[in-house]
Amino acid sequence: MKFPGNLSAHQKGPMLAALYQSTFPQFTAVAAGVLGRQDGAEDVVQLAASIALSKNTQFESEASFLAWMYSAVRKCALNERRKFTRRRTYATDPVNLQLVDNEPDVSGAKSVDPGSGELSADQTCFEDHLLAALQELSGEARCCLLLRTVHELSYAEIAEIIEIPQGTAMSHVHRSRQLLRKQLTSKD
Repeated sequence: MKFPGNLSAHQKGPMLAALYQSTFPQFTAVAAGVLGRQDGAEDVVQLAASIALSKNTQFESEASFLAWMYSAVRKCALNERRKFTRRRTYATDPVNLQLVDNEPDVSGAKSVDPGSGELSADQTCFEDHLLAALQELSGEARCCLLLRTVHELSYAEIAEIIEIPQGTAMSHVHRSRQLLRKQLTSKD
């Protein structure tokens, strides 16, 4: 939808705010996918939104605003990921350091009850395995997978958001699902 030409920046603000609010979950998924973690994703989206508010006179339509926001979220998340990667080492008390070689034995446990499809009661580390498997994906592949699986966006929408060809988005989703399936079934 194109904004009427006679709208002031003050009048356009509420329209952009409503559009932002309705697409916030997708923006957060893009940020989390690029970051490789949920922690900090909302902060990245809010940073991109604050930048967008200062530029609201430049948006002529909803589409231009959404395209700009997705791009800004992605760029802000990439910047944050670079900062986080550089700060990866943390000083810690040697008393708190532990070598983990006593991981629970889940070799006999089934991840999912075949009858109900629910996680079985003795499954304690499925989320840990899932998060570890997601970390093995590239940021772009993780974004594609999250946008397709969680937010049920079309491949065309994903391609537009991440600024990649549609076939690449399809390939990322397919390969990511295969990798997750392989890694998660080998944990049973």
